[in-house]
Amino acid sequence: MGFGATMTDDDVKISARPLRVARSLAALDGDEIVGTAVVYPMQMNIPEGRSAPAAVVAGVTVLPTHRRRGILTRMMDMHLREAHENDETFAMLGASESIIYGRYGYGIASIIESWSIDRRHTELAYAPESPGRLRFIDKDDAAELLPAVAVRVCADRSAFVALHPDHWSEFLADFEHERRGGSAFHFVVYKEDGEIDGYVVYRLQGQTVKVMDLMAGTDAAHAALWRFCFGIDLRTTIECDDRPVDDPLPWMLADPRRLQRTLRDGMWLRVLDVRKALEARTYAREGRIVLEVRDDFCPWNEGRYELEGGAEGARCEATTATPDITLSAADLGAAYLDGVSFSTLEHASRAEVASPEAVQLADAMFRTRRKPWWAHQL
Repeated sequence: MGFGATMTDDDVKISARPLRVARSLAALDGDEIVGTAVVYPMQMNIPEGRSAPAAVVAGVTVLPTHRRRGILTRMMDMHLREAHENDETFAMLGASESIIYGRYGYGIASIIESWSIDRRHTELAYAPESPGRLRFIDKDDAAELLPAVAVRVCADRSAFVALHPDHWSEFLADFEHERRGGSAFHFVVYKEDGEIDGYVVYRLQGQTVKVMDLMAGTDAAHAALWRFCFGIDLRTTIECDDRPVDDPLPWMLADPRRLQRTLRDGMWLRVLDVRKALEARTYAREGRIVLEVRDDFCPWNEGRYELEGGAEGARCEATTATPDITLSAADLGAAYLDGVSFSTLEHASRAEVASPEAVQLADAMFRTRRKPWWAHQL
């Protein structure tokens, strides 16, 4: 189904058309737009140090007057079919409501943490020295410097997507309505040996320091930037809403219990082509497993796949062999980047395994050095 195609049900028409850097979907009831979605073709990092084409979905809406009529289902059907026809291996999104997207084959592929800590309890007991220098930069310098730093810092971080310049411009615009009474953004970089190794973007909101984005490519940069945030005068609380679960800061604090940590789902991943996805990444251990994938929403994925993989790459082919692990496309998406282990899916009754040895092998193969993190969620 190509661009400009339509799907009709009663009086509501679903249409798709290309934009400059994206594709748009719209549900039309006559001349009224009653549903929307925007799809950005991008590259997503996969293990280890590789990338694959992904359709990043944002701006999904359906008017309350037109809910429970299957409009979202038809928009998602058009979106996933077009993405597949465009050879995009994955679709990914951040879900405003977690109950919705599992039915379309999306699985929770990354977990993020929200932090809050009283400034009185921010002493770092375990942290390296930071011989570099911190300095403020302005918005124009931030637009020029920060994107490249983020790409470098997250080069081996699965689920990272390098933002288009338009997305950076929108973030750095720092619109008044997004400040909620807080200050404009402040930008600080950490520089050592002539290179920027990290940065922090923050705002001041009352007596709270709101960390909006923090990237560090070295332990020294990481420690220096958090020391800076913790040392801002006349503030009582430091908050950050999006950190990876393997961030070392909690282990650096003298009193880690004082750091209030809240877990929530981050990125939802949808595998659009099982064979391509399994062949695209590398694996932490050499092995062979047979996966049976169930996929009602994208039936072209249904079937059994023999995967042979290792540190140099992988081969994947359709097979009729007895499966070692049987699971849904959504759960494959959750496990693909090591967001969850196959053993956990088995214990949650989400995966069927042929033997303990098979699931242990799958866990070892899919393990990654760093946990997945979609750092700049659209």
